[in-house]
Formats: sequence, C-alpha cells, structure tokens
Amino acid sequence: MPPVNRAPRNELIEWYSSIPPITRALLTLMITTTTASTLGLIHPSSLILYWPGVKQRLQLWRLVSCFFVNRLSLGFAFNVFFLYRNSLQLETEVFRNQPADYIFFYLVTSGLQLAAASFISLYVLSDGLLLSAAYLWSQHYRDVPVSFMFGIRFKFSLKAYYLPWAMIASDFIMSGGEIPKASIVGLLSSHIYHYLTTIYPSQGGRRYLQTPDFLRRIFPSPNQPRNNHTNVFGRHAWGRGRRLDS
Repeated sequence: MPPVNRAPRNELIEWYSSIPPITRALLTLMITTTTASTLGLIHPSSLILYWPGVKQRLQLWRLVSCFFVNRLSLGFAFNVFFLYRNSLQLETEVFRNQPADYIFFYLVTSGLQLAAASFISLYVLSDGLLLSAAYLWSQHYRDVPVSFMFGIRFKFSLKAYYLPWAMIASDFIMSGGEIPKASIVGLLSSHIYHYLTTIYPSQGGRRYLQTPDFLRRIFPSPNQPRNNHTNVFGRHAWGRGRRLDS
C-alpha cells in the first residue's frame, strides 16, 4: 500500500487549541480587540467605557470591550504573556473543573471595577483585568519565584506575592509618574473577591459570595453530567406536550 500522507502539523493551532476555554476566550478577545482598534478596523472611541453611550444609546458592548482594548506595544505583549500564564494556572489548578466559579470571579471583579470607574472616570480597564488575575494568582502561589522586567533593561526575581505590586510600580514608572488607577482598582477588586471567598470564611465567617446556580448549570464541571430535563433556571423542561386525542 502507498504511504498515507498525513496533514502537516500546525503547532500554533495545536497550542491555541490546547489552551483551556476561559483563558483562550480572554486572550482572543484581548488580541483581536486591540489589533482591530490599532489597525483602524474599529475606532477605539467606540470600545472604551463611555457611560452616556451605555445609558442613553444602550451601547452595552462597552461594558465588555473596555476590558480588552489596548494599543499594540511591547508593554501589551508583556500583558498578554502575564494574562496567559496567570489565567492558565488559575483555570487548570485553582479553579480546576470549576469553570462556573472561575467565570464568577471575573464577573464579580469586573462589576466592582465598572462601579469604581463610574466614580473616578476610567475609560479603559484592560490593566484592571490583568491585575485582578495577577493578584488572585499571587495569593495562591505566594512563594513561587518569578522574573519581572521593568521596561527592557532591569530584570530581577521576586516572590509571586509581590508581583502585582511590582506591576503597579512598573506602570507608575513607565507612565512618567501617573497613578495607574485602573491597575489599582483591578487589584482591589480581586482582593475583595479573595477576602470574601477565602480569607473571611477560613476565619469562621460566612461566605457571602457564592457562585449562582444558573452559572453552574450553564458551565457545568467536566465531571458533572448535564441535566437535559431542566432549563438554565433550574425548572423542569417539560417540552411542548401532546393532545390526548392525537
């Protein structure tokens, strides 16, 4: 028999397909949104958090796009790397087989950041998304050594616990002394989530933040079979029914 010609491997596609779904979605949104706005395919002003557009014109996509719009630069490349690394470990280890809990983390922290942005006039929250993931990751991997680079000259190692603070300091220095409000808000939102779901309950307090059941039904654990007889609200899906004389 003649040898079977196998299709050539595309390592990039294989790598992309191997990324867990939530992390893959975050990276895809960040890269495509930033690229499209940089190339002029979408005007950046239509992606930022502009509250009159949200409230008066119902431009609800701004509530999401503001977390992913950025500008192509070396700093953006570092942000993508940190988001990939931190989110990958969060999804595959901290929230292993708990996709609903991981999505709930982003819903809570993003909601807190949106609320803060309405008071301190923030229009782009991509740094906040990055810092929220970095902070939670640092709390679970406190003593893991990581390398961090200020710009392209100074590289040093530090424990993961200090990584979010180093990232904020880097933002402050690279921006010429401007306070990185979005990064600070992202860190604080993640701290609130971590305190209410982990620290306070471990001290004997009540866990006030619970992942809603409807999220668990929409995003079930891979080890949990879907219940095809209920809808997303937990009610039995009875179907259309049949007439008795049919």
